[in-house]
Amino acid sequence: ILHCYSIKDGKEIWSYKTEDTFLKSMKKMSIVLDNNVVYFNNSVGDITAVDSNTGRLVWQLPTQDNQMYANSFLLKNSYLVLNKDSIIFSNNKNRFYSINKKNGVLNWEQKINSNLTPVITNEIIFSISLEGYLFLIEAKSGNIIRSTDIFDVFKIKKRNKIYPVNFIITLKNIYLTTNHGKLLIIDIK
Repeated sequence: ILHCYSIKDGKEIWSYKTEDTFLKSMKKMSIVLDNNVVYFNNSVGDITAVDSNTGRLVWQLPTQDNQMYANSFLLKNSYLVLNKDSIIFSNNKNRFYSINKKNGVLNWEQKINSNLTPVITNEIIFSISLEGYLFLIEAKSGNIIRSTDIFDVFKIKKRNKIYPVNFIITLKNIYLTTNHGKLLIIDIK
């Protein structure tokens, strides 16, 4: 349930309820506000747009099919990222999306297994898959420009136990942390 409260007196202005599940996602939900529209995801992977003034539904897009819905407690989404007229996000079910923020129509989808928040710079989306591949994707078309195995520094036996936790990008490098405490510094070139 998304609630809207007055900052003047703390009273609830409106609330909007989405699909509820008995088992909750292991990932915290994400919420963004843009031009009086609140965009958020729920534990089953639905992306919802609600008018921030009235709480009325603008659009809603389910991102999981019925088979995936049954396994929603295992779903881990990245945080939602606004990029011009699109919402960009991914999940650990091998889906990476660009959605039109005005009407909820799918712009494009790629098969990339990541629940890390994508980074967008100069019309290029950077994402790192759970298997350790760096992806560069054209923001508008969704075409994969490049895929690089950045976990090639690890022995094959250890690779199955290592996964990325988070990353940031600077002008020259990508800094990636892993679940076993390593910091990888990757030259963007």
